[in-house]
Amino acid sequence: MRTDGRSHLPLRAGITLGAALTAPLLLLAGGFAYDRLVRHLYREGGPGPYAKEEGWVHPGYFVMTNPLVRALTWPTRRWNASRQIRTSRLRTG
Repeated sequence: MRTDGRSHLPLRAGITLGAALTAPLLLLAGGFAYDRLVRHLYREGGPGPYAKEEGWVHPGYFVMTNPLVRALTWPTRRWNASRQIRTSRLRTG
């Protein structure tokens, strides 16, 4: 998505509206989807959330930076992170 236009404003509004409509689902399982999106964008050789030199932004960037999405996925992201820490400790000894 190009960054030099106003097309990102309707996208931001749509993400906020979608988050408000799916709030119960995001509270229960949103953290796993959020973590998966972040891993996808920041993986080695991945697209990255934005490229200022080329003038484009990945639509997932707006999902990651939306305050409502972050607030609704926070409980399960926190639980998921603590679960991953516990399992990695069990594997290492």
